[in-house]
Amino acid sequence: MKRIFFAGDTGYYPVFKEIGNRLGPFDLAAIPIGAYLPRAVMKMTHLMPEEALQLFADIQGQRFVAIHWGTFDLTEEPIEEPPQRLEAEAKRLGLDRSKVWVLKHGETRRW
Repeated sequence: MKRIFFAGDTGYYPVFKEIGNRLGPFDLAAIPIGAYLPRAVMKMTHLMPEEALQLFADIQGQRFVAIHWGTFDLTEEPIEEPPQRLEAEAKRLGLDRSKVWVLKHGETRRW
C-alpha cells in the first residue's frame, strides 16, 4: 500500500512534524510551492519553496511533487521563480534530484 500526503493550500506549521511522526513516512507528497508573495498576506496559506521542502522533511516524504505554481500569475513573485527556488534549495540540502519532481504541465510520472 502506498501512502500519499496532499498539502493543499497551507502555510508552514510545526504540526507537520507530528503528522510525520504519527502517520509517516509518506511515499509521495504533493506540496504547493507558489503564490507566496507578499509574505504578510500569503504566509498563513501559501508556502515558499524552502518551506515546502521543510514540510517534506517533517512528514518524512520519500518523493516530492511540486503543485500550485505556474498556472496563473496571481501574486508578486515571478511566475517562473517557485521551481527555480525549489531546485536551488533541494540542491543546497543535498536531496536526491530523482525524488524532487517539478512536472511540466500535463506531464505524468509513474512511481
